[in-house]
Amino acid sequence: MLELRQLCKGFDSPVLDRLDLSIETGEFFVVVGPSGIGKTTLLRCVAGLEQPDAGSVIIDKQAMNGVPPYKRPVAMTFESYALYPHLTVFENIASPLRARRLDAQAIKEKVEGVAKLLRIDPLLDRRPGEISGGQKQRTALGRTLVAQPKVFLLDEPISHLDAKIRHELRQQFHTLEELRRTATLYVTHDYAEALSLGDRIGVMGHGGLVQIGTPHDVFERPNSIFVARHLGQPSINELSCSLTMEQDRLMVTPSDGALTLPVAHAHRDKLEAQSAVHLGVRPQSIKVLSEGDPLPDGHYEVMGKAEMFEALGAAGVLLFDIGAQKLTCLTEIDRDFQPNQPLRVVFDPSSFLYFCPTTGRSLLH
Repeated sequence: MLELRQLCKGFDSPVLDRLDLSIETGEFFVVVGPSGIGKTTLLRCVAGLEQPDAGSVIIDKQAMNGVPPYKRPVAMTFESYALYPHLTVFENIASPLRARRLDAQAIKEKVEGVAKLLRIDPLLDRRPGEISGGQKQRTALGRTLVAQPKVFLLDEPISHLDAKIRHELRQQFHTLEELRRTATLYVTHDYAEALSLGDRIGVMGHGGLVQIGTPHDVFERPNSIFVARHLGQPSINELSCSLTMEQDRLMVTPSDGALTLPVAHAHRDKLEAQSAVHLGVRPQSIKVLSEGDPLPDGHYEVMGKAEMFEALGAAGVLLFDIGAQKLTCLTEIDRDFQPNQPLRVVFDPSSFLYFCPTTGRSLLH
């Protein structure tokens, strides 16, 4: 189990500000956030490579303050590989096992097993200078997986791999017994990776983790516009809106007045006191109906105009206009849209997210 209590670390400005976090043994906790926000600094404080300015790192109820890195029961994979250039792939992966003085046969079995898992078993006799960047990344990850620590620290361990291997390793992370015997702290800037892997995720902002929860909760109920922006691709649509009553219905209207949408009944009580909101609508919550398609229950239809369409593998991304507002939605891949084509655009008001225009905090929490 890993506990962080009131952890503080700063350079020119605070990076970690009184951060509290508890990760249970067997839990896979993912920290996601933009580059340069302090994710790697958090890992380095846990590993002992950086000294916190205040607060405590506790592993299995033992405080690590003052304990040097080599005595901490952690294993870390660095984004920059940190391999020994004069050792082979086998020897790099085996290095933590040899430090524990395991017998040669046990070392051979463990190294070959993890190498096969990571698809680098044909490379065991090569040195780091003779393999690709992705193969180096897998070698560094293999060295971490064989170490059997009490805490795994993984710093973007699959960021340099090709898409197919990243997908395979994400699946394997769910079932690797080594990870389910320890607490794992995994860092990434890829929101899809975070939502796929994490038992829980923490979104890192300035000063620390601004929201912690299950992937579903954090994605569906972001506590701020900052969190909403950093989870989802294409990014969430944002509209500055006013709130008005029309025939006993609470309506939300963007500043140009070209679009008026109803507020879902479930949200009304939390918004009635507001005169202005920052509205967030995820692209997957907007649908474009074909001619003759019925309007789904509880949805609201407006007319729009297509601007640009991109086919991206399994889905299409459509940029369209409603008045002066430019919005993005996801569509079926086989749809065909031409510039200036009229559109039947359908919104689901129950999926809308509302934020305070001044603080950015969610008005629905």
